[in-house]
Amino acid sequence: MKQSRIFRLALLTLVIAVSIYIFLQWKGDRKEETKEVAAPKERQIQISDSILKNHPIQTTKLTLEGEFEEVLLPGKVSYDLAQMARIGSRVSGRLVSIFVNEGDYVKKGQVIFSIQSVELGDMEAIYRKASARKDALLLQAERAKELYEKKVTSAKEFEMAMMDYKTVKTELETSRSALENYGLNEAEINALVGGKSYSLNLPIRSPISGTITERNAIIGQAVSVRDNLFTVANLSTLWIMLDVYEKDLNQIRIGSVAEVMPVGNESEKVIAKVAHVGEVIDPVKRTAELRLLVKNAKGRLRPGQSISAVVQGLVSQGEKSKFYTLPEKCVHKIEGDNIVFLQNSNGTFTPKKVEVGRLVDERIEVISGISETDIVVSDGSFLLKSEYLKI
Repeated sequence: MKQSRIFRLALLTLVIAVSIYIFLQWKGDRKEETKEVAAPKERQIQISDSILKNHPIQTTKLTLEGEFEEVLLPGKVSYDLAQMARIGSRVSGRLVSIFVNEGDYVKKGQVIFSIQSVELGDMEAIYRKASARKDALLLQAERAKELYEKKVTSAKEFEMAMMDYKTVKTELETSRSALENYGLNEAEINALVGGKSYSLNLPIRSPISGTITERNAIIGQAVSVRDNLFTVANLSTLWIMLDVYEKDLNQIRIGSVAEVMPVGNESEKVIAKVAHVGEVIDPVKRTAELRLLVKNAKGRLRPGQSISAVVQGLVSQGEKSKFYTLPEKCVHKIEGDNIVFLQNSNGTFTPKKVEVGRLVDERIEVISGISETDIVVSDGSFLLKSEYLKI
């Protein structure tokens, strides 16, 4: 009987010990589980309204992209029309002297060639005659006015003297305007009164600084106002003309950067910018004209040269390969992980780890970690990053 009681007591003690051990194990597991759930890096981030007022948050979502493939466009180099001039004579005559050749650099106002002109000679004579008569008739008109006021002469004689003066004054002004249109400056016109003449050697000057790129003139040839004898252009700035298909026009933006490669020398890349997108679609080719502006300080490009160009933003969309992107500024590298911050409906923010891929025009591919419906913080995410690091 005593042995049976001892056995039951020992069994009870064993059961109690086992129960205590199981309880302690369960308690330890519970602590670890609680510790894992309450990990500070997983909790939501709260930013006060006063801080958000001074540092506003902007958000975005995943954007579906097509396979990135650059489009190569053929084109031609052209003059910058704002930096070129065609030079001819403003009066008919015969070419007597040429002072430049193709390839020469000339300054604005420099004499390019000179001509003899009978037409200019006739106008010079009219100007001299009108100038001399004006002074004489002015004295007569003043004398007639004085006599009229003293009632020595009649009003009719005074009016006739004033009419003669006004007529010659108008003739002088008209001939002076004609001489200016022929290319004479003020000093040259004033010199005509002293006997100077330009009809035998009228200088024709360049209206801009640049390089002589064309010459269609020989000494002795007759010239008219319709003839373009020289072309001068500032070759430090050029245009590049491209044709872009109608379907691709919405991808082009003014100011977008383009890489220009001369045909046969593709390694010599030149950077240009989109300056104009044509408003008219060619009815046959279904293309619009795209104009690039390029700085050509080193003279790598020449008008008329064939080139190929890659315009930033103009890509071919591959239907077989699609991927999602975010602006690169949304993703932060923190302790080896790529982290984005999601905005919650209750005004808080949650950090999320994402897997990223390649960069495409300042956007980064997002492979996994968030969905299309998630609202991702873009501007202001550095504020959230600093708060996240405090956790």
